[in-house]
Amino acid sequence: NDKQGQEKAREHAFLMMYQYDIGGLPPEEIALNYWEDNKESEEIRQMATYLFKKTVENLKNVDMEISKYLKKGWLISRLMPMDRSILRVATYEILKENFSPVEAVINDAVDLAKVYGEDEKSPKFINAILDKVAKSKETS
Repeated sequence: NDKQGQEKAREHAFLMMYQYDIGGLPPEEIALNYWEDNKESEEIRQMATYLFKKTVENLKNVDMEISKYLKKGWLISRLMPMDRSILRVATYEILKENFSPVEAVINDAVDLAKVYGEDEKSPKFINAILDKVAKSKETS
């Protein structure tokens, strides 16, 4: 199922992003190590690695976009690493890719936040921010 495949790919992309965020190794190295430990179809691996690497390449713009919607005085560096990683990958995808409808990207991010989020407010928080990212894209 393609939709499930995409959600899996997003999950892997965000887990690689998390490792990048906390470990700071080069993306190539993270991807290599990551796929040694995680078995997945070639298609899912390709999409996940692509999303992860492109998010890192566009990180400045992605972070600027997310920062617009944080509460006054909040910095992206203050977010919990899991939340930040989900937000970054999803924001990149909403702004730059067309793998699936924006709603699907947001739903997957919220579902992943339910599993991985470090706070019970994570899913709601991620939904609210991504919603604003999506709306700003529609009007731009």
